[in-house]
Amino acid sequence: MRIRLRLTFAAAAAYLVALVAALTLVPAAHAAITGSPLVNPRSGRCLDAGGTQVLLRTCTAGSAQAWTSTAAGELRVAKGCLAASGGGTGNGTLLVVSACSGAASQKWKLNSNSTITGVPSGKCVDVRGNATADGSVVELWSCKTPANNNQRWVPGAGGPTPSPTPTPTGSPTPTPTPTGGGGTTCPVKSRPSGKVLQGYWENWDGASNGVHPGLGWVPITDPRIRQHGYNVINAAFPVILSDGTVEWQDGMDATVKVATPAEMCQAKANGATILMSIGGATAGIDLSSSTVADRFIATVVPILKQFNFDGIDIDIETGLTDSGNISQLSTSQANLERIIDGVLSHMPSNFGLTMAPETAYVTGGSVTYGSIWGAYLPIIKKYADNGRLWWLNMQYYNGNMYGCAGDSYSAGTVQGFTVQTNCLNTGLVVQGTTIKVPYDKQVPGLPAQPGAGGGYLTPSLVSQSWNSVGGAVKGLMTWSINWDGSKGWTFGDNVRSLQGR
Repeated sequence: MRIRLRLTFAAAAAYLVALVAALTLVPAAHAAITGSPLVNPRSGRCLDAGGTQVLLRTCTAGSAQAWTSTAAGELRVAKGCLAASGGGTGNGTLLVVSACSGAASQKWKLNSNSTITGVPSGKCVDVRGNATADGSVVELWSCKTPANNNQRWVPGAGGPTPSPTPTPTGSPTPTPTPTGGGGTTCPVKSRPSGKVLQGYWENWDGASNGVHPGLGWVPITDPRIRQHGYNVINAAFPVILSDGTVEWQDGMDATVKVATPAEMCQAKANGATILMSIGGATAGIDLSSSTVADRFIATVVPILKQFNFDGIDIDIETGLTDSGNISQLSTSQANLERIIDGVLSHMPSNFGLTMAPETAYVTGGSVTYGSIWGAYLPIIKKYADNGRLWWLNMQYYNGNMYGCAGDSYSAGTVQGFTVQTNCLNTGLVVQGTTIKVPYDKQVPGLPAQPGAGGGYLTPSLVSQSWNSVGGAVKGLMTWSINWDGSKGWTFGDNVRSLQGR
């Protein structure tokens, strides 16, 4: 909310005097630095090049934090030069250390207000989201007022000293200290080898808003999640702004609380594989714009890394349409592939990809191929065929189910489950193109409890559906963990038993 203020001349003069006084408190940066830490006053932590990616770390006086400026405009540490990743100049570009080459992406200006700007971009070295935690991501971002401490880097010994200048209020950030064990970083986990039960973890309070009052928000480390069979967790959902900017922080929406990096590591150490779910019914993205797609990539990748995610789940339900010709991608299909390829290119090779489209977007293509009907098919085919798709989480609810011949079945029926699953395993042929998703890449989605979605199956019908394909599918997905917990965890307990876990 913007508030327009009317100032009297006297008040304006007083404001200017106060502003000048505040600005004079900003310490001047040294013209040059030699083997010095660069300390962020807001956190008392240092710019660190211990890995390829530059991060905010507790000051150690080690070689990874000993920066030297050169006459050529470089900032050097023992491993090489500070650089904008990929030569990027946009907001959200990650900072890395690479071999010193004289490239423009390695040119920096140390300013008198203690900010550091990239010469090609004119943007400031910035701690993402005003974060202060150890391991926070450092990136390029548009320069703010000189008093904004998340963009100030002062040569010195470091330590948690308060800044002498006021810090403007920014976006809320996830800064609570985790109470569980484990570090703030942990490796990406590979595709689980056994059967999976994948559930959506709601980052909002579904009890306080009356949707499922039996169980609201719970920590991602809640032991009941694991005890009732859930070994893959889809964290739902980030906020996506109109320009494609992704937000993942406490308070980004009503009652939202996200897990800290340390809590993510704790849950993973206890057996969970955790993916970020992109989209949902109300979190769309403008797929008509490659600029929006690129902004999405630039802002989601640092979050995925900082919060130790193992993969992404594509749950986009709005804005995707096909061209009517399965051999020719529409603009929205091309931009969705652009997003997926962009994210995967920045993450380790074992980083996961799942998709959770509604049936109309997949097997609905057997009825007709156009608009939303079958719109996911060429995307599923690409990543199933190249091996990057862990599995398909098609939603067997809130709409009809379809066979390969365009035959239709109501949601919540064993027959529909069986025919649709077999169709994908055998191969759905659309306009001469075969899209095949074998059983071990299928994790069909079902509602956890009555009210969670249309087409609820009782535990006995879930068992019949599972057995109708001989338990050959990789597992089952459900909306949602919180819904299941609100009514006694009957879905999770049943599936865990079916899977012999």
